[in-house]
Parts: sequence; C-alpha cells; structure tokens
Amino acid sequence: MLGNIRQIDLKSKVALVTGGSNDVGQAICHTLAGAGATVIIHYYKNKDRGEKTCREIESAGGTAVSYGADVSDNSSVGSLFRFIKDKFGRLDILLNNAHLPITRNLFLDVNWEEHQEQIDVMLKGTFYCSQEAVSIMAKHGHGSIINILTTQIDHPVKGYSSYITASSALVGFTRNLAVEMGCKGIRVNMVVPGFVLTGHTPGAPAHVQEAIARSTPLGRLATPEDIAKVALFFASDLSGFITGSYLVADGGYNLSGKPHIPDK
Repeated sequence: MLGNIRQIDLKSKVALVTGGSNDVGQAICHTLAGAGATVIIHYYKNKDRGEKTCREIESAGGTAVSYGADVSDNSSVGSLFRFIKDKFGRLDILLNNAHLPITRNLFLDVNWEEHQEQIDVMLKGTFYCSQEAVSIMAKHGHGSIINILTTQIDHPVKGYSSYITASSALVGFTRNLAVEMGCKGIRVNMVVPGFVLTGHTPGAPAHVQEAIARSTPLGRLATPEDIAKVALFFASDLSGFITGSYLVADGGYNLSGKPHIPDK
C-alpha cells in the first residue's frame, strides 16, 4: 500500500516569524508563504526590509503582513499578539529568529551588558513570544514553535561569546518547553544552522569563510534558503511526531571535527 505523503500544505495556517526582516528570516517568510501560510513578518528597527518582504510575498500571490515590535519588552510583545488575535484569531506556527547583529567579541574584551543585551533579545524574546503563542495554540490543540540557534554551541568559534551564550540557554529552554507543552499538542523544536552565507556574514573575512567551506563535506556555507527548508519541515505535519529535537543544518561540518579557523 502506498503511503499517503502529500505535498506540504500550510493553507489556513498562520505563522509569526520574529526577526523576519533579516536574511534568514526573510527566506523563512518566503518559504512558509510559498507553502500557503499567512505570514506575520516581525521586525524591530528595519521597517523597510519588513515591508519589502511583505510586498514581495503578496506580489507572488501569498498573504503577509508586517509588524514592528521589541521582543525583549513584554508590553511590546503583548501589542504584537493582540494584533494577531484581533486580525487572525489564531496562531499555528511561531518561529523565533530575532537576535542582535552578530558581532565578534572576545571574552576578555566583552562586558556583561553585551551578553545581557543578546540574551534579552534571543532568550527573553523567545520566552515572551512563546508564552503568548502557547496561550493561543492550546485553544486549538496544536501548534509548532521553532527556535533558531547556532551550531557554534557545540563547536564554538573564537570571538562570538555573547551569541553562543544566548543560543546555549535556548537549548535548555526549548527542551523544557517541549516537555511541558506536549500534552497541549504543541511541538517545540530547534533548527541549528551552520555558518550561513548572507549579505552580512558576521564579521568573517573571505579566508575564514573559505576555511569553513573546505571543512564542510558539502563544500560550501549554508544559504538562508537551506535553513528555511528545515524550518518548513518543522512547521509542517511531516514532523508531527517530533518535539524537543535539535536538527543541525551545517552541510556535515560537525562530522569533520574542528578545523583550524584563522583568528583574523
């Protein structure tokens, strides 16, 4: 008997993508909308990119709205979710992708305030958004929360102390949330990208990027679209019996051991 595997269809689903105006966020918004979801594109300061992504999705026949909020502020997140409830009455997918720009900061040069700032956006923002989301999803008995982390939590690269610290905290948060929310039909998973090639690849000169690509079995860095496809899997029913999972999308980089990465 042939299996009943159908094309991924997110029609009638509503998805919120935080950090939807950055490169990975934009790719995820396009991918979810392409599968039929109505997408809320969250931005903080980059209103132009958020609205541009919205127009691109609508021009391609999809449905999207953009909304500005500070995810590290509880009242701002509350306003965002009131907008979602008033306009759509539901939320099926939450993708937590908001983070500060990823800059190099060696431990001896960084201060706690820089650590705290990244934690406030990544961890506190995920906490606030997830808490609001589960209150909506639980009413319908289903939902998918997807958190974007970094493979550097397993293979740290010198100079990204704040980003790695915040991402590491998200692992424990995600797993605990998966345990607590399973009885409500809500799945919580993690997408863990390797080094992603974007328009502002974080502070890495060409020779560093080349060293990482050479150490990757697939021979290249990830693209935002590579990460978006993994997010789509977790958003869809194809991952319906997966929760608390940590899916690495790094082209096999972790298989090769830690390569020599030049300091500068």
